[in-house]
Amino acid sequence: MLLADLPAGVPTAGAVVARAGAENFPVVSRLLPRRERSHLLALYGFARLVDELGDTIVGDRLAALDWLEAELDLAFAGRASHPLMVRLQPSLRECALPREPFARLIEANRVDQRVSRYETWEQLRGYCALSANPVGELVLHVFGLATPTRIALSDSICTALQLTEHCQDVAEDFVSGRVYLPAQDMARFGCTTADLGSAGNGRAGHGSEPLRAVLAFEVARARELLADGTPLIDELRGRPRLAVAAFVAGGRAALGAIERARYEVLAGAPRAGSGRRALALASLLAERARARAGAVAGRRAPAPAGSAPAIAGSAPAIAAAYRYCESLTRTQAANFYYGIRLLARDRRRAMCAVYAFARRVDDIGDGSAEVTQKLHQLDVQTSALRALESPSAGLREESDPVMVALADAHARFCLPIAALGELIEGVRMDVHGVTYERFEDLVVYCRRVAGAIGRVCLAVFGAPGRDAADREEAARLADELGVAMQLTNILRDLREDAEGGRVYLPAEDLRRFGSIDSREPGGAPQALASPALASPALILFEVDRAQAAFQRGLRLVPMLDRRAGACVLAMSGIYQRLLDRIAADPQRVLSERVSLPAREKLWVAARSMLGGRG
Repeated sequence: MLLADLPAGVPTAGAVVARAGAENFPVVSRLLPRRERSHLLALYGFARLVDELGDTIVGDRLAALDWLEAELDLAFAGRASHPLMVRLQPSLRECALPREPFARLIEANRVDQRVSRYETWEQLRGYCALSANPVGELVLHVFGLATPTRIALSDSICTALQLTEHCQDVAEDFVSGRVYLPAQDMARFGCTTADLGSAGNGRAGHGSEPLRAVLAFEVARARELLADGTPLIDELRGRPRLAVAAFVAGGRAALGAIERARYEVLAGAPRAGSGRRALALASLLAERARARAGAVAGRRAPAPAGSAPAIAGSAPAIAAAYRYCESLTRTQAANFYYGIRLLARDRRRAMCAVYAFARRVDDIGDGSAEVTQKLHQLDVQTSALRALESPSAGLREESDPVMVALADAHARFCLPIAALGELIEGVRMDVHGVTYERFEDLVVYCRRVAGAIGRVCLAVFGAPGRDAADREEAARLADELGVAMQLTNILRDLREDAEGGRVYLPAEDLRRFGSIDSREPGGAPQALASPALASPALILFEVDRAQAAFQRGLRLVPMLDRRAGACVLAMSGIYQRLLDRIAADPQRVLSERVSLPAREKLWVAARSMLGGRG
């Protein structure tokens, strides 16, 4: 292909490279040797060229991107024509760079031609996997340090940097017809597309309160992603380590600029100057040095009495395991996650590991496998729990991420493994099809599948009280809250469970309210397979029972520290509001699953952090 065949408007190599100094994040560190600096400049030139073709040229942008992909193939063959692609050829050869990350960058710009909004964070994150993550992967290849674990950490950093740019460039993107803030997040805070343009805000150049709220939410998310990826710095040595630290520090500085601007981005993207970036880099390097020193001291110090052994495996493997558990919790347990997100990072991650394990056990019980297979799978999970308590049991880096994260949480917080074993026993009751004659029988089940989790949570929160009596009382109250939450789940899922052949409500209650024949031998409640047989009076009776359990259990809150108490209040508040909705229309649970909108859950969580009950 001749240079004359270039699509109209393709920028020159000089124009593209000249923009490097204006970027948020340093594309080339002066600390690097000339060879690596040259390779990174070549990567930057390609990435900028892709963006120019996808964002700015006039004409058929898809055709221009097709041209670039053909030019990429020519570059791999050593026959490129555009100066930027010619400059890339030595890097492709000397660093043995893979083609796939380059292709993903091109595909991201194709996506931009047909997608202008993202409904959810997971959808936007998928876009970042195309538009941002390949750059970090290629940088690792340039350094000769690309491994699956390091690439996963790099992905977190790159996604965070991309999200940061989306926050900075809200106004510019909106003018271009694109909105990168997830629609679901905007709806949570009452933010509409009208808030993204100055005309919709009343004051030109000033963001509305809903817009600032959603930006604060995304900035916090970006900071968390950066924190998840920061252990990559400890994986590297020498100048590559400094280069990656500079990327992370640049992201921190940019997020700080948005925060100092009070999330006002419509008048112009808040940027961090070179001085603040340098300060952020120095602070980050000092922070990592302290972390390494603490890790060394921790390895040398004797383990506290009664603590679980630290697990085998590198810090990146543990971080990746926690990321998996957190992603699972965010997507599968919204009510639970709204509460635990109020905790400090280590506690939050431990709670996600506990949830991921509990979810796995529940999925075994709810799955379609034969009974014998389910029981075998539960035995496997019991053995895995026992391994956590064995000093000789090391979890290798390639082990199951749920158990890697749970093992680390156990090492940090000395989780009561016996309580997690009770959860498995509760699910065994489901597998065996146990029904409940009296409420006291149901309480046994609730304490196993939910109260036990409450007791595990206490270990993560920190043992309340000064003596054994206080801790015993706290465990009892945690059990009460577990029973209350499980009763709420039973009422919420009444129709779904009945259609699946399960009835959890006590047979004595069903008979009392005419839902089954009082003369039926043993009071077996299979008659509730038609959920319409559950009377409103029966449902209200169980709602009152659950509310009373909440009132008793919430006496736990004053025994906890502020964040742990807020977490309990948030989760309990969401469940109590579900009960209120069920009480207002008892028959609703017979036709649909009752839930709360995300905005209401956020409000409950915010009130809980302020010490109020939702």
